[in-house]
Amino acid sequence: MTHILIIDDNYEMLEMLKTILGQRETYQISLSANGKDGLAKALKEHPDLAIVDVMMPEISGYEVVRRLRAESSTANMGIIILTARGQAVDKAAALKAGADHYMSKPVNAQELLDIVDKILAAPQSQKESALYPVFSLRGGIGATTLAVNLALLLQHLNATALVDFSPNSGHCASYLGLHSKQHWGQLIQGNTDSTIGSLTLKHHSGLRLLAAPPIPIPTEQLTEATVELLLTVLQKHLRFVVVDMPPVLNATSILLLEKATRVILVSGSDSPGLQTTLRTLQALQKYQDKLILVLNNVTPGHQLPLSTVQRVLHIPIAAQIPYYAKEIDTKQAGAPAVLSQPKSPIVINLQQVIRTLLRK
Repeated sequence: MTHILIIDDNYEMLEMLKTILGQRETYQISLSANGKDGLAKALKEHPDLAIVDVMMPEISGYEVVRRLRAESSTANMGIIILTARGQAVDKAAALKAGADHYMSKPVNAQELLDIVDKILAAPQSQKESALYPVFSLRGGIGATTLAVNLALLLQHLNATALVDFSPNSGHCASYLGLHSKQHWGQLIQGNTDSTIGSLTLKHHSGLRLLAAPPIPIPTEQLTEATVELLLTVLQKHLRFVVVDMPPVLNATSILLLEKATRVILVSGSDSPGLQTTLRTLQALQKYQDKLILVLNNVTPGHQLPLSTVQRVLHIPIAAQIPYYAKEIDTKQAGAPAVLSQPKSPIVINLQQVIRTLLRK
């Protein structure tokens, strides 16, 4: 779980911040009522992020931050400074001390959650780019829809690329309303004028897309060397890389699974879908610690209870995506749910997937 330490000598503020952050089930919250104790806890426990009040007895918040930045074990942790004073000079002092962000009181709950999410997702010296393949051995299960929306949610946090590795004319470009004039096929077709940067398409959200060739190509042309080159370049410049994988288990798929930070395994909750997922889990047993299982309901009507599905698959379910009646309309309009229906159940459940991805 992500460990957050709150240091504030105001007990009401401690409880309020704990309540706000407690909305995230993946956050483990520790509290400290003074700077000296908070500093000791941080140095001992090495939290992922600290929220530090400025005005405290014995040691000020600024001094706590300076000492945390001076220690190698805590130098790269996320830090937010809170203060009742909201002048520009106070913000400057907080950033000079080494905080990642400055917030004045009273605290807006949603703003705090958004800032915490961004800091935890931000690249730090010890963090590498994260690779998240979206995979299913059953076609037509909505993996592409989930990959596109997950990539857009991650783009809200930091620079993200979406890669469509379908050799059969993938659909990520059309889902985003983009024309795939550039695609990774040009690289393997010997276009010497093409660089990986020039082949990516930029969506208005800031998301970068490396599209699939519009005309299907033989699968052997997408070699392991090509995949490794593309990933190396993208991960050098971007915090997150989401891959929409084809529904096959071949050498390229194995390479992606090997390199993945976490793997989003997509399953249906009907009998054929569960059977395919069960067999997939057996085939991917080596990667079980990386797997995040997401149930995607692509048809309306009764669905099996989560408890039943978990008994069948013997793996926790990160999220269950409800049937989304407007999915076809959003595809045709090039406006995925994250952009056109940000409060819809599909987006709310995908946000839970994001929190699971970012959890240590």
